[in-house]
Amino acid sequence: MATPTRHSIEDRQREYEALVLPHLDRLLGFAARRTATLVDAEDAVQDTCVRAWAAFDQLRDPRRVRAWLYRILRTVLSESVERQTRRAQLLPLSRLDNVHEALVTTATDGVFDALVSRLDREVLEAALQVIPHDFATAVELHDIEGFTYAEIADTVGVPIGTVMSRMSRGRRLLAAVIAERAREWALGAPAEGQPRRIPRPS
Repeated sequence: MATPTRHSIEDRQREYEALVLPHLDRLLGFAARRTATLVDAEDAVQDTCVRAWAAFDQLRDPRRVRAWLYRILRTVLSESVERQTRRAQLLPLSRLDNVHEALVTTATDGVFDALVSRLDREVLEAALQVIPHDFATAVELHDIEGFTYAEIADTVGVPIGTVMSRMSRGRRLLAAVIAERAREWALGAPAEGQPRRIPRPS
């Protein structure tokens, strides 16, 4: 195998930085919502960058770099202890399904949109942490990060039909979490100049 020249390495680095660096802040935000501390999130993004550099030649279409990076980051996160500890925080799915059933039988259509429209991002992110990972990821990538169904399918490595199914179930579960914890998270308006404090899932 030919040894890369200094010129080709520098070209590769410039291309890598031009494609990857613009996504670091969003990657960090995504990781921070799935790790216990900011340090853990930063480590996950750093690992993602190292893996992306090592596999950079495998990126065939630069236009798909965002989905490619998120796919690597998800692999990094799934290999961490965080994913195991998160499972202990999940609310029982049967209970959430029952809560959602009660919602749709007593409310109008558009339960998810109506609930989410009244939330700030901090509460929404807290709610995402207490539903199963696959459903939370689908909802977050679409409704927060703005990915299309096709991009999500490419990112998580499942068919578009599975993405649509996870989106539907994830939204139902999320609406149920929000409805069930509405009183817990209704902390009242903070004093002027004071930040609103949202408890971590327990």
